[in-house]
Amino acid sequence: MAARALGARGPVVSVAGAEASGMAAIAAAVRIIARGEADVVIAGAGQALQLPLCEHLRAQGFATRTAAKPFDATASGFVMAEGAAYLVIEGETHARERGATAVARVAGVGETFDTNAEPLTTSDAAEAGRAMQAALGDGGYLQNQVDLLVSCASGRGATDYADGMGAMRTFGRHAYYAGVTSIGGALGFALAASGPLSLVFALEAMRRGETFPITGLETPEAGLDLSFVREHRTEKLECVLVTSMGAGGTNVSLLLQR
Repeated sequence: MAARALGARGPVVSVAGAEASGMAAIAAAVRIIARGEADVVIAGAGQALQLPLCEHLRAQGFATRTAAKPFDATASGFVMAEGAAYLVIEGETHARERGATAVARVAGVGETFDTNAEPLTTSDAAEAGRAMQAALGDGGYLQNQVDLLVSCASGRGATDYADGMGAMRTFGRHAYYAGVTSIGGALGFALAASGPLSLVFALEAMRRGETFPITGLETPEAGLDLSFVREHRTEKLECVLVTSMGAGGTNVSLLLQR
């Protein structure tokens, strides 16, 4: 859960935002680069599981003992997972000068904090949508320019529904066309590392020109009228939006451009 500015005396910046911590760290890295405070920043998060944490998540009804079903009407919680993902964030000029191949450009960042969210709950659809809209606005993009949404949906009904409805509020009619997917059904939910892991999969989807399906989705939650990705498909992805929602009200969306 840190953004590290590299150099002889590069500082380490720790960012807290519950499940959205990793994405918040990457958002902080983008701002550090934009302000010219560092040439290169490594940002992301790692998540380990301990028995007390696992017991707490199950006691709160967040984790399931069966399969995770993102966006599904029968979802009963997420599958707990460990993992880590860190990305190299740098300015275009610096990357070009050192001969690096850029996978994508961070075109927009949307970060909000919901003061109405309880410590153990995530935001509602309005706040989820506000973070998405902020990312689009930051990059100067329209809703119909987004090809794919990589959602933080993981099988936790209320959060999945809020993120899905937030997307419908954000995309309007384009919600019928922009693909929506999630890694939560296939990889589980790595809490603080979930956002950076979603970003890695989004970048790989852009690089390969392939969209991955939502594992576990059978019957979408009523009211979520989105273009869910049900099977692997090949398509050119120019613009991808990735979301992350954390308990306590931290919401981060990043817009990637090829």
